[in-house]
Amino acid sequence: MFDAFSARAVTTIVLLWLVSSGLQAVQVVNINKESSGIVLGKSGQILEDASTSLGIEALLNGGAVWVASDSSSLNPGFSHSAWWMRFTLLNGTETSLNKLIDTQTAIADYLDIYIVRSSGAIEHFESGDRRPFSTRPLHTRSVVVPVEFKPGEMLQVYIRQSTWDGLHESVTPSLWESELYSSHVQTETLAFGLCYGVMLAILVYNLFIYFSTREHTIPLYLFYVTTFFIWSIIFRGYAFQYLWPESPHLNNQAIAFSSSLIYTTVGCFTIRYLTIKEFMPRWWYRSMCIITGLNTVVVFIPLAGFYALTFAFQIPVGIMLVLSAFASAIYLMPKGVRTAYYFMLAFFCVGLGAAMYYLKVLGILEANALTEYSVQFGSSLEVLLLALGLADHMNVLKAEKLEIERKALATQEKYTFKLEQDVLARTQQLEAANQRLENLAIRDELTGAYNRRHFNELFDRALAVHIRQNTPFALCLIDLDYFKDYNDLCGHLAGDDVLRKVTACLQEQLKRANDHIFRLSDLFRVGGEEFALILSVTRPAQRCQDFVESIREAIEQLDIEHPGSDKKVVTASFGLLILDDKSGPVTAEEIYSKADKLLYQAKSKGRNRVVHQSF
Repeated sequence: MFDAFSARAVTTIVLLWLVSSGLQAVQVVNINKESSGIVLGKSGQILEDASTSLGIEALLNGGAVWVASDSSSLNPGFSHSAWWMRFTLLNGTETSLNKLIDTQTAIADYLDIYIVRSSGAIEHFESGDRRPFSTRPLHTRSVVVPVEFKPGEMLQVYIRQSTWDGLHESVTPSLWESELYSSHVQTETLAFGLCYGVMLAILVYNLFIYFSTREHTIPLYLFYVTTFFIWSIIFRGYAFQYLWPESPHLNNQAIAFSSSLIYTTVGCFTIRYLTIKEFMPRWWYRSMCIITGLNTVVVFIPLAGFYALTFAFQIPVGIMLVLSAFASAIYLMPKGVRTAYYFMLAFFCVGLGAAMYYLKVLGILEANALTEYSVQFGSSLEVLLLALGLADHMNVLKAEKLEIERKALATQEKYTFKLEQDVLARTQQLEAANQRLENLAIRDELTGAYNRRHFNELFDRALAVHIRQNTPFALCLIDLDYFKDYNDLCGHLAGDDVLRKVTACLQEQLKRANDHIFRLSDLFRVGGEEFALILSVTRPAQRCQDFVESIREAIEQLDIEHPGSDKKVVTASFGLLILDDKSGPVTAEEIYSKADKLLYQAKSKGRNRVVHQSF
């Protein structure tokens, strides 16, 4: 009976054999009954056989230079070499185990899998989609090999991949427990069935829509979705499994042909769907047609039996087409072409799905249901979103047609009232122009504050209200301290900038509708640094004084550097005259003269202060 001691003894012997055979760098994967869904690639080593002549016996004799794998997959891409991957599996239990090794590829050309046992016995499986489907060990769409482990047994698995004409597919070996693999296949089949079912349902639905609307974009959409559907079932191995299992050459031609045809249908559909001819520059439309034509030429290469050459041409030309399509959508979105939004979202979904799948192949993302079926999910969403875009496009066309009819019915009435509308529009334009001119006439051009003319109007109006209704108001004159020195030291451009900043500061402080700011350039004296404020006064009058004091502080806190001032920053002096409700009859000249005297007192007392008086 095989006990734990015997299992350890056999394991020790095998490890010694691996060391003596030069395989000590191989990472041993310890498995048990529960081991399932284990990705084996990163635990193995890779060897390139440029001569394609190495056999399993030569490799077992040693001397070959293996490289540790840094990816979950064997993915050489374009190469005429044969490529090997090997890994070591150890049954660390005291019972026999039955496992499955899934290569997770349905379209690799030639796959040779060798199971090398510690006894020296070798099991060889030949498969790949360049060989009849009947060569597969199990009736599955991908190449799956059954492996039986004896208690404590350690064995080596060698996978050799070679190609028809130089293009390798990705091989991502994983280890499964038999029952769990069956459940995995059922889930996988359900997922693909749902995706394909969505595509077929949308195809049939849009076919009926076409018969009822005759919209010219729909046939191109149907052609694209049909091509994508055919390519998908071929790429995933279902066509080889169920449609032509004994015709490997036909299967490979169909893969390359349908893959190339997808780009052609995408190009034709994109040109029509995004209305590139109508909305894009003429040269861009011609470029898209040329690129689509180049992809059409690629379609005929696989018919001559050139598989790798097809993709060597297809990849750069297809990338040009995809980038041009995305650039077109980006260009058209700001122009209000609604289908461009659906297009970008749809192809983002399929692009994201493809990116997740290839990141899984490269070992960057973990292998799970989302990454494994991301292409199918993304393509299903793409097909659905494009269909929604078509429906929206037809709704837009319908709305445009109704709008045209409505405009046609309104044309007679529109012409009847055209003269009146033109006169009204012209009148409104003149009124707007007059309003702009009037606004310019009462505004200071430099600062935007009210000017001298408007000051006279509002001051006389405020004074009249004061006399008639006995309501208080205040006049505050403001003078920037040492402003002539500032202009001499810093220049008039800098002085103008100071005036704008001070005006903005004053405007921020004034909150009430009856408070106004004026720039007094050339009003009573020559100079551009003086301002005036007409303020409505609330009782007690002390509030007005406090408010003006806060304005003075705000100007000082602007911290505008003034090299000619003892404060070293721009400040201002204020003369505030408050007219209460008992001031009696006064004239504008008297009020201004009193405020000007108060301003003079503020300057004579050292500037940067408020001198006020109630009158």
